[in-house]
Amino acid sequence: MTDPFEGFHTVVIDGGDVVLCDLCNKDYSNSEVSGGFLFQSKAVCPDCAERFMKGVKKYGEERFIKATCPEDMSFYNWIMSFR
Repeated sequence: MTDPFEGFHTVVIDGGDVVLCDLCNKDYSNSEVSGGFLFQSKAVCPDCAERFMKGVKKYGEERFIKATCPEDMSFYNWIMSFR
């Protein structure tokens, strides 16, 4: 059997210590603001959370929320804990 990945190589991109919202691209790298959530694999920042949640509820997609940022943790530290 032939390896389907033969000839391909893996590229690893290290995100470093930068945390950006996957919706608005706002930089939270130096922020202590808490809030936000993970929707599927997307980091939704505190600024986008309320507006985005309206659409989530409208379409019954709450099951796609994988985690919510704890109130006692910054969005930055919370996202970094997944890396």
